[in-house]
Amino acid sequence: MFKIGKILCSVPKTRRIFYPLVHKVALKGFVIQKMRLCNQSFLRPKPRKSPNNTFGSVSITVALSILTWLGFQKDDDEKESELIMTLKRAILCTQREEFNKAEQMLHLALRIAQQQQNEQGVLYCYDLMANLAFNSCELDKAEKLFVSVLQMLLSSGTPEDDIRVIHISLKLARICQLKANKERADLGYRWCLEKIESHRNDNEDAKLLYGVINDWYAQYWLDNDDLSKAIIHLNEAYKVCNETKGINSEKSMLLLNDLGITSFRAEDYNSAEKFLKEAVLIGNQLEDKSHLGVVHANLGLILLQKGVYGEAERSCKEGRRLGTSYENTESIEQSNYCLDQIKMNMGK
Repeated sequence: MFKIGKILCSVPKTRRIFYPLVHKVALKGFVIQKMRLCNQSFLRPKPRKSPNNTFGSVSITVALSILTWLGFQKDDDEKESELIMTLKRAILCTQREEFNKAEQMLHLALRIAQQQQNEQGVLYCYDLMANLAFNSCELDKAEKLFVSVLQMLLSSGTPEDDIRVIHISLKLARICQLKANKERADLGYRWCLEKIESHRNDNEDAKLLYGVINDWYAQYWLDNDDLSKAIIHLNEAYKVCNETKGINSEKSMLLLNDLGITSFRAEDYNSAEKFLKEAVLIGNQLEDKSHLGVVHANLGLILLQKGVYGEAERSCKEGRRLGTSYENTESIEQSNYCLDQIKMNMGK
């Protein structure tokens, strides 16, 4: 999740912010499970104890998506049961962050698929291996595996604008960004946007992918300090999120948080305050408030910057309370820092 780091408050009107790019709770579940493409995971922070609980039963969704992707019908489960069950176990191990065990299961599944001469199964195994490396930040390994998957897809006659091709190309663009290859990353994101444009309203999967492309491209522009372009793409991602997840979803709250922080960086403090107050209103309606404390802390820091000390203090105290309740150290640290700065400024 984006956060405002420590503002150097010794100078009240300072413009310098510690702003690490911490990607991004908003991505968690934004496409996972709903996409049903050739894989099921995006680079994101560590999930909570019950990953993907937004969408209900993980095992059922995983089972159906594997069968669908491999070209089977639901009643074909027994025909390839060993392969299917091994793949399901590998995915569940990945979701539990048991990465070594997941990799072992994927190698076993690959051998089974090769023995069965199941080309789709082999392709799926390679794709899951790529995602495992991606989630483990083994970028070189992930890049090689994704390129292999892409080559297999294209050589099998899959068109360039197929949603699976765009999906993998997006992750290759993200890898280029993380490896500081700006030109290739920019080219990759623009290519993905171009290819998804004519299909983005075809179905929910395409809409979600369009939203994620915009979200990740916004992170690219934030990395490169082009705040105006970042805001354009964040707004587009937020619009898609509202259409697909609903206006009062956790994803909407987190994208509003990002819009608030980006506006803050652009020194548009009124917009920043507006976005974060909207995020707080949504977060108050959510059953799971584990990330709401960070939003409160961010709002407190913006109010501090505007000199509204009383409201900033209340927001940060609430952020600290929520952080303590949900064991969110980021929220506690940010809130405590803001409260310390409020005391310093009020004492002047």
